[in-house]
Amino acid sequence: MINALIRRHWDRAMRPVGRAVAGSGISPDAVTALGVALQVVAAYFIIEGRLGFAGLFSATGALMDVLDGAVARARGLTNKFGALLDSTTDRIADALVFIPIAWLYGVSPDFPRRDQAWVAAVALTALVASFLVSYVKARAEGLGYECNVGFAERAERMILMIVALLFDFVPVAVSLVAVAAVITFVQRLLHVKKQALRVER
Repeated sequence: MINALIRRHWDRAMRPVGRAVAGSGISPDAVTALGVALQVVAAYFIIEGRLGFAGLFSATGALMDVLDGAVARARGLTNKFGALLDSTTDRIADALVFIPIAWLYGVSPDFPRRDQAWVAAVALTALVASFLVSYVKARAEGLGYECNVGFAERAERMILMIVALLFDFVPVAVSLVAVAAVITFVQRLLHVKKQALRVER
């Protein structure tokens, strides 16, 4: 939803930033790698229970995820491998949020209030559902179907999790993300099914 509403305006706003970074000689892949490294740091802070710091590093990592595309366009380096790398690192970044949350709440809580195994289970459910949302789109487009729909795409899910880390309402956020991701997964399946039925007729 957010992607469809603001993507064009956001891309336009990022062009000068992309040109500035590209002028320094930094490659898009280096920006992508920096984004993953920042998410690794965020994961460490989640495990340590320092959620505010985790939110800050996760937000900066998410910004790198947007910036790498702007840098690639500014340098004329857009290609299929870059798109593959971007999608792959998105999945890694997702895992670096939800798996540490599952660890913090289910395996090694830093204090009693976070000793909630159900949060760990929901976090892993959110991760699997998020992966399925992305997989259905990639597979559908590979088969020639359009699949640019969804109640909660990655942007919505990650914004919610970053805000949840910053303001420490992780149990509520992972529950919302899990439900939203499942709904989006079903939406995309049904959307592709309608297209497939039209083709068969």
